[in-house]
Amino acid sequence: MDSPEVVSPKLARWSWALLWLTVGVIVGGSLVRATGSGDGCGDSWPRCQGSLFPLDGGTETTIEFAHRAATAVLGIVLVAFVIAAFRIGPGGKLIRRALAWVAGFFLGEVVIGAVLVLFQWVDTDASLGRVIVVPLHLVNTFLLVGATVLVVHVANGGTWPRYDHSRQSNRYGLVILGVLLLVGATGALNALADTLFPPDSLLEGIREEFGPTAPFLVRLRVLHPFVAILGGIGIVMALRSEAFDGAGRVRRLANLAAAVVGVEAVIGIINVALLTPVEVQLIHLLVADVA
Repeated sequence: MDSPEVVSPKLARWSWALLWLTVGVIVGGSLVRATGSGDGCGDSWPRCQGSLFPLDGGTETTIEFAHRAATAVLGIVLVAFVIAAFRIGPGGKLIRRALAWVAGFFLGEVVIGAVLVLFQWVDTDASLGRVIVVPLHLVNTFLLVGATVLVVHVANGGTWPRYDHSRQSNRYGLVILGVLLLVGATGALNALADTLFPPDSLLEGIREEFGPTAPFLVRLRVLHPFVAILGGIGIVMALRSEAFDGAGRVRRLANLAAAVVGVEAVIGIINVALLTPVEVQLIHLLVADVA
């Protein structure tokens, strides 16, 4: 097992800033989708409306450009972090390894965002390409957050995690990760369906999901609550099992994670009951990132 690294307190503090900036950019991306602003910059990328700094444009252009600008700022901060990690010298091996994962998933985000724009899989588009790419986009954002958490962990004196198949907690942790990614992927499809085909009422939405003429995305909408409920129950049971009855810190973190899952379930119910308003969607995604 790798021993903890001695990282400067300043870099340790800035690792938290990197994490929350990452989460903020991800939530901003959800705002772009929820407000139908994905076409705000037209089909040009990385330019917006054909220019680097669009001076004219409506609300959609402003939202999309703000998201692109925030992503660029995150990229600059990430580069600065990598430079600082290399200046540490041999003692920064672990944090550089963690940053490599962050950089990889960040580039994945940039590529996926570019594909959505260049192929015009935005706004009211309901093509198969968008149905495939959108859940992949969300899965990649979860992995990006996880990699950034790893940077925070290492920068603050943590050791590199090792997967041990013989340990029940490790096996459960891998299953929990898979369930969270599946719930997130189906949630992304749900959010897309609610954006493209918003129901007028809760009962109408349920009838549409089981209607013979409903669009494919609307029929898929019932999948997320089913997966989320079963997955959430399974995750809480796993976190409350003997597998996480080790050290006090492990137990506390498991209890906290179980509580976050419960809060996410409540927010999900509120989101559906209120017909997925933008504000609740953003809170829903934020708590999902925390989980």
